[in-house]
Amino acid sequence: MIRMAIHSNIYKVMKTKNILSIITALSLSSSVMATQVNVNHLAPFADSLEGTSVSVNVNGGEVLTGVQFLQSSGYLELAGPGVAPGETTLEVFAPPGADTAAISATIDLAADTFYSVTAIGDGNNQPLALLPLVDTQDTPSDGNLFIRIIHAAPFAADINDTAASIRLDDGTVVNNLSSVLYGQDSGFFEIPAGNYDLNVSNADGSVRLIDIAPLDLPAGATVNVFAAGDGVNRPLAAYAVFGDGSSANLQLEETAPTRVNVAHLAPFAADVLDTAVSVDVNGNEVLTGVVFKQSSGYLTLADNGTAPGDTMLEVFAPPGADTAAIMATVDLAAETDYTVLAIGDGVNQPLSLLPLVDDNDAPASGFAKIRVVHSAPFAASLPDTAVSIRTDDGDLVGGLTGVEFGQASGYLELPANLYDLNVATPDGGTVLIDLAPVFLKDGDIVTIFAIGDGVNQDLGFYALFGDGTGAVLANEKEFTTLNPGLNGSWYNADQDGQGFLIEVLPELNLVFAAWYTFDTTASDDTSAVIGNSNQRWLTATGTYTGTEAVMSVYSTQGGVFNQTDTTQSTEIGTMILNFSGCQNASVDFSLNDDSIVNSIDLTRISASAVPFCESLK
Repeated sequence: MIRMAIHSNIYKVMKTKNILSIITALSLSSSVMATQVNVNHLAPFADSLEGTSVSVNVNGGEVLTGVQFLQSSGYLELAGPGVAPGETTLEVFAPPGADTAAISATIDLAADTFYSVTAIGDGNNQPLALLPLVDTQDTPSDGNLFIRIIHAAPFAADINDTAASIRLDDGTVVNNLSSVLYGQDSGFFEIPAGNYDLNVSNADGSVRLIDIAPLDLPAGATVNVFAAGDGVNRPLAAYAVFGDGSSANLQLEETAPTRVNVAHLAPFAADVLDTAVSVDVNGNEVLTGVVFKQSSGYLTLADNGTAPGDTMLEVFAPPGADTAAIMATVDLAAETDYTVLAIGDGVNQPLSLLPLVDDNDAPASGFAKIRVVHSAPFAASLPDTAVSIRTDDGDLVGGLTGVEFGQASGYLELPANLYDLNVATPDGGTVLIDLAPVFLKDGDIVTIFAIGDGVNQDLGFYALFGDGTGAVLANEKEFTTLNPGLNGSWYNADQDGQGFLIEVLPELNLVFAAWYTFDTTASDDTSAVIGNSNQRWLTATGTYTGTEAVMSVYSTQGGVFNQTDTTQSTEIGTMILNFSGCQNASVDFSLNDDSIVNSIDLTRISASAVPFCESLK
């Protein structure tokens, strides 16, 4: 008589991330010494789970039915204590109850022994078969656990091509398991309890086949880990059977693809339509009709965690030409993003491909991540292409000076903010390319390219973002006239508590300013009720031409706080308000019949309106 020890979790899929942490709550072995068999279905012979359904007979009697791929029976007792079942026939029928067994095997079962019998094979790469293994009922040493690795993944027809290694994610081979063939197992071995990040790779470790999510393995546990699936009918997977016969699918780590973003930044023709190219990868055309200042977005070259390795990239100009204008072989790693640039103009600098490794991991909270690449071939000598990257105030960004054509900065993390950058000569004396202000938002990832040669194509900027999209960035326009983007508060940092409110009214060709300042000497008059007696509020109005406004300055008297008393304004002088850009200005003034003459340099208190101002130039 067959007595089945039924567990409540039979045929259920457990999806807890650290699934093996449940072992501490499970019985690690049966308390009854008897001959017991755990039947596992790991034969991926159909492309649907329903299609893998089987029934199982023991010595001609059906004991299980409707069992599907990645399910187990739990331990079935075949004989009581001290009784050896001997020659036992196990048959697997697909579909359940078929007339002829799809798999049949006779196994000599000993007394008081626990077995795992696993249906393996896909009937295509590897034949359907039963794999019997003896399970341990020993207890591991204190602080340790037993683990056994079984290769039951028929992903290749040649048995030698199934060779796999068992590794930690840092590449370390586990227990010398560097070349395990399909159908082989490691035997039980002890490891310390802890968190393990395991994977099944090819023999040399260059390709991860099954990447298991980190597992918490507790002391005292017994765990069988099966590599399963064939990669065709059923995906490659990891399956665990525990010491009490219960089982679970193991969660896999998500694999990132290997992606390449191809950008055309080679200004080799004066007409942008004449810069059109096609791009081949390993001899196959993947892009055509791409012109200067265009990019492909990320193209996936491998999506299963494998490394494409040596990849040939060819650029043809014009599209489909017989001979590649640019050709390079790039060694591409697994789960990595790349940008590959076509650069050079064929005159100052040769046409070539520049590969870059992209880092699309998010920056720290409150920061953006920026990389600067010099791809502007504006000189024939590399030293003559050297530039510095600066703010419009002249400050170096990330110490970037002496950057030559073809060089990249690496990623810099900058606080999310408005930035007004330019490319200048190494000493900063001459601005070569002036970028319009850009706002880097929290979490932005952007690569900014200096582009153009100044002959065929204008110098400028192109940006690629972390999502693979690209855009031409605007150069800063020449500042030629006042506009409402200048409206707001202006001050001199050395004059605490003083400043100007400025309003530009283009429809009237008028500028109004309120000047908050103090008298020429400090006052100790205590008669003032609100504020101090030496505080002054002056106003000014005038018309403007270009970037300069000539204004009359007024002093207003007769007012009372929060009252409607009539006031009188008296002209007390003149001032000239001159703007050098959207962030800097100067005031030259003459007051009280030229008795007070001076100038003040001003800057904006807030740069929030600078993009608006730049857009109105």
